Amino acid sequence: MIVKLDNTYNDKLMKYLKKEPEFNLFIIGDIDRYGYNNYFFNIWGDINIDGELEGILAKYFDFIIVYSYSKFNIDKFMNLINRLDYCEISGKSEIISQLSNRIDLRKIRTVNLSKLDKEIPYIHRSSRIKVKKVRFGNLKRIVRLYELIDEFENTNIDCIKNGLKTGRGYCIEVNKQAVAMAKSTSENKTHAMIVGVGTHPNYRNKGLATRCIVRICNELLSEGKIPCLFYDNEEAGKIYKKLGFENIGFWSIGYR
Repeated sequence: MIVKLDNTYNDKLMKYLKKEPEFNLFIIGDIDRYGYNNYFFNIWGDINIDGELEGILAKYFDFIIVYSYSKFNIDKFMNLINRLDYCEISGKSEIISQLSNRIDLRKIRTVNLSKLDKEIPYIHRSSRIKVKKVRFGNLKRIVRLYELIDEFENTNIDCIKNGLKTGRGYCIEVNKQAVAMAKSTSENKTHAMIVGVGTHPNYRNKGLATRCIVRICNELLSEGKIPCLFYDNEEAGKIYKKLGFENIGFWSIGYR
């Protein structure tokens, strides 16, 4: 039975989500920040006859995340999905693969999900290159950097500012120009997602973005938070693996 969850289900839901906390980083963070049953964030669960959860669907504005630890009853959730207005649906790749046979999606993107659970060894830093914390005062420089990187689209100050509300960012500047960047988002008490890793085209292959990643990841680990990240670029994947990130599964995003 599909039930809209409220705070009376919180203990049961958190226990279920924390079986695989890396896959549920976004949902756990949103529950911590927004609670239950508001106009832009809601959660539904599939409750079996024993009162146990067997699947989750969370909706944050126009974005849906689906999750199941062991089995996901597509038929039960399809009636709900068909009633919802959304632009993206994401989750474990095996779940999105099943849903894609029932939903008209124009594109599906599949990425690796990795986590880091040990501190990254010290990397020698040139005394002339400093890793700086991103502040609201230098956001324009970050936007200009992202505008030069093909992978980032429609990035603006408000977008970056909103992301920093649930995370932090570090950058490297040369001649008052941001040339490398890494951020975290959706931080909760135990995990954080690394996003927005990028380097100015004229400053690549110098390890600058890597320095930003090292700084932010070691800071998170010192606070007891495990850094996670998505990637689908194999060259980037090689760098992450050298830093100690371990692949734990696949995540897919379906676009309507």
